[in-house]
Amino acid sequence: MLTSKARHRLALKASGLAVAGAGIFWVVPAVAQAMALKPVTYTCTTAAGGTGTDYKFEMDLQGPLTTPTPSSTAVVTWKIAQPAASPTSFTAPSAIAATDRVVIQATVIVTGTPNPSPTETRSVGASMTPGTITPNATMPIPQVLISLTPKATGVIAVMPDDFVLQVGPISGTAPSPWYTCKVKAGSEAEATAAAALITVATGTPTTTPTGTPTSTSTPTTTPTSSSPKPTKTHTVTVTKTPTATKTTTKSSKTPKAGADTGGGGGMGPDGRMVVLTGSLLILAAGVGGLVLRRRTITRG
Repeated sequence: MLTSKARHRLALKASGLAVAGAGIFWVVPAVAQAMALKPVTYTCTTAAGGTGTDYKFEMDLQGPLTTPTPSSTAVVTWKIAQPAASPTSFTAPSAIAATDRVVIQATVIVTGTPNPSPTETRSVGASMTPGTITPNATMPIPQVLISLTPKATGVIAVMPDDFVLQVGPISGTAPSPWYTCKVKAGSEAEATAAAALITVATGTPTTTPTGTPTSTSTPTTTPTSSSPKPTKTHTVTVTKTPTATKTTTKSSKTPKAGADTGGGGGMGPDGRMVVLTGSLLILAAGVGGLVLRRRTITRG
């Protein structure tokens, strides 16, 4: 049974995943990383026992298509495909009836800070009814779904581990173990490389409500900023208009005031008479000077 695995073996796998993951955890995109098929070597034994046979199964672990958020459910799909290398066929040792079902009991190692526990070995299972399968035909393996509920942001790694395949009636008798498959010693790095990496982050739904108040506050700001502008414009216009009007009025009245001051001649002697009198006095003085000079010359 899976519960009998040695603790040191699980610790080795977990530490291997932590070391390898340290270099790749934070390189994954926001959406769950889509992975190609990754080979992982298992040693499988039948109910008859023995040393077992090594199979290099093709592992396909896929995370959710959208980025999960804390406290939401993230589902990882684990598909185990037929080996691509020798031996290339994983077959049914006996016939499977149409009324039988195939059951898988498996474990996965889950690591990452978004989980309640940094490292967890989780038991998962699934079943299928493949129909009639003849002996030595390809052995059907059910697809496994792993549900996770992260508690914080970060990266989760889901690594494939051991599994047991059982076959039995759909109802009634419990299924019997047909294959017990364990990751081959020394192949832990292959299991680490096949891990699904899921990024947990704050999603778009949190951003959408935040944008609503922003658009509401915008109209509130617009009237506030535009209200002072019309007020200032009217104030400047009213102040400048009277000033310009007064300046123009004073300029146009100045010539009129100058013309009015010229009427002072009617209040005293005419200026022309004063000028004429002065001219006559100067002329008389000049004539008198000439007469006196002539007399002086004649006497001498």
